[in-house]
Amino acid sequence: MAERTPAARRGHLEVRPRVVDRVAALAAREVAGVVRTPAGRLGRGALPAVHSRVDGDRVRLEVDLAVRWGRSLADVAAGVQERVADRVAALTSLHVELVDVTVEEVLVPAPETSRRVT
Repeated sequence: MAERTPAARRGHLEVRPRVVDRVAALAAREVAGVVRTPAGRLGRGALPAVHSRVDGDRVRLEVDLAVRWGRSLADVAAGVQERVADRVAALTSLHVELVDVTVEEVLVPAPETSRRVT
């Protein structure tokens, strides 16, 4: 097996903020209790939504999301912070300084309609 060239001699990797945003949004959706909502709901864009600030090899993330009714908001937010930080670091090689989470909406499941059979 050939020896790998050191990273500094291979070249430079730049990860665009929109890519970091996408990775973080997909990671947030992996957390139990996070609900994906379409754009246009209550005049907002789709959730989860992410805004990242990349500075060299460091990134700060802001994640807006919707949570399913009945879930602990604190537990879901903590899960999102951990999952997003882990996935962004692993997939982009960026150092995640912080992940701020804002719960924008709590979604109640639609009531089941019972059909009456006569």
